[in-house]
Amino acid sequence: MKAHTLILAIASCLSLTAYGQDPISRRAQSLSSDHLLGSYILEALENNPSLQAAESRYEAARASIDSARALPDPKLQITHFVESIQTRTGPQRQAISLQQPIPWLGKLDRMRDMAQAESESLWHAYAQQQFTLVDDVAEQGLEIAYLDQTIEITRQNVALLRRLESVVENKVKSGGELSDLLKLQVEIQRFQDLAAKQETQRFAAEVQLASLLGRNDGPAVLNAPLREPDPISADLELWLSTIKERSPQLAMLRSLESGKSARERLAQYASKPDFSVGVNYIRTGDALNPATPGSGKDPWAVMVGVSLPIWGKANNAISLRASLEKEAIQAEIRSLELQLESDGRAWIARLEDAQDRIQRYQTQLLPLARQAQEITEAGYQSGKASILDLIDSDRALLSLETEYWRVVADCWLARWKLATLSGGLWLD
Repeated sequence: MKAHTLILAIASCLSLTAYGQDPISRRAQSLSSDHLLGSYILEALENNPSLQAAESRYEAARASIDSARALPDPKLQITHFVESIQTRTGPQRQAISLQQPIPWLGKLDRMRDMAQAESESLWHAYAQQQFTLVDDVAEQGLEIAYLDQTIEITRQNVALLRRLESVVENKVKSGGELSDLLKLQVEIQRFQDLAAKQETQRFAAEVQLASLLGRNDGPAVLNAPLREPDPISADLELWLSTIKERSPQLAMLRSLESGKSARERLAQYASKPDFSVGVNYIRTGDALNPATPGSGKDPWAVMVGVSLPIWGKANNAISLRASLEKEAIQAEIRSLELQLESDGRAWIARLEDAQDRIQRYQTQLLPLARQAQEITEAGYQSGKASILDLIDSDRALLSLETEYWRVVADCWLARWKLATLSGGLWLD
C-alpha cells in the first residue's frame, strides 16, 4: 500500500498539537483517504453522538482552566439592625461588609495546573474515543465487505449448481439415478439457505454501522468492495515503538499523573493559612444631641483575616491521599504499557499470518481447488465421478474462497488495529 496523507478527519480531530505533540512521525505515514472505509470513518468522526459528547466534556474542562486560577468570589454582607444601636454619634442602622479571600501564594497556580491536567486527560480520552470509533467502523465495514464477497460466491455456486441440474436431469431421463438429482437439489437449497443467512448477517452489520455513523434513517448502505492489501514491507516492530510514544490511552494516564502531581503540590499548602481583606461600613443616624462632635458620621474600618490550619492530622491525610493516588496512576501506566505492547505484538503476529495466508491462498490453495473442481465436474459428465464427488469439490472450493476473503478482511482489520494502537499512524 502506497503512503498517503492522513484521513482529513483524523488529521483534524486526532491531532495532538493542542498540547505541543506532533501527531505525524517521520517514519510513519497515515491511513489513506481513498481506503475502502475512508469516507465512512470521516462521517462517523463528524456525526457520532458519543464522540460529540466527549468533545463537549473536553471543551467544558478547557473552559474551567482560567477560572481555576481566579481569586475566590468576594463576599458582600449587609446587616440591618432591627433595633438600632445607640452610640454617642447616633443610632447604627445598617452595616455593610465586603471581604475578599486571598489564598496562600502559589495555591492558585497549583489549582490551575490541576485543571490543565484534567483538560489534557479529557482531550486524550476524546482522542482515544475517536480511535475506538475508527476501530468499530473498520470492524463493521470490513464485515459487510467480507459478507458481500461471500454472498456473491454463494450465488455463483448456486448458479453453477443450477446449470449442473439440467445435466443431471438429462442423465436421469436417460436412465441415471434419481438420487443424484435429489442430492443436487438438496445442495442447491443448502446454498440458498446459506445465502439468506449471510444476507441477514449483512443487514445486522449495516444496522450497527449506521448507529456508529450517527444515522437514524435506517441501515447504512456500504459500497466498498473488499480488495487484497499490498503486503507491508517495513519492519512491523516499528509499530511497538510508536505505541508507547503516541497511544492516547497512555497520554491520558500521564495527564492524570500530572494532575495528581499538581494535587500533591497543592496538598503541601494545606498547612498554609489563607488570608482575607475587607472593609466594614456602618450607616449611622444623627445623634440625640446634634451638637455632639461626629454626629451622624458613618464610621468604616479595614479588616484583615487569616485562616488557622491547626488540624495537622487532616492536613497530613490530604497530602498522603494525593501521594497514594499518584502512585496508583503510575502503576496503571506501567500496566497499560505492558498491555499495549502485548496487544501490539498479537496484532503484528495476526497481520504477518494474514499476509502469509493471502499469499498461500493465491498461489496454491485456490488454484488447486479450482482445478480439482473442474476435473471433478468433467469427470462427472463423463461418468468417472459421482454426484457426491462433485458436491464435495464445490463445497471445498466455496469454503476456501470464503476463508480467503475472511483472511483478507482480517488483514485489513489488523492494519487498522495497529494504526489506532500507535496513535493513528500508518507505517509505510
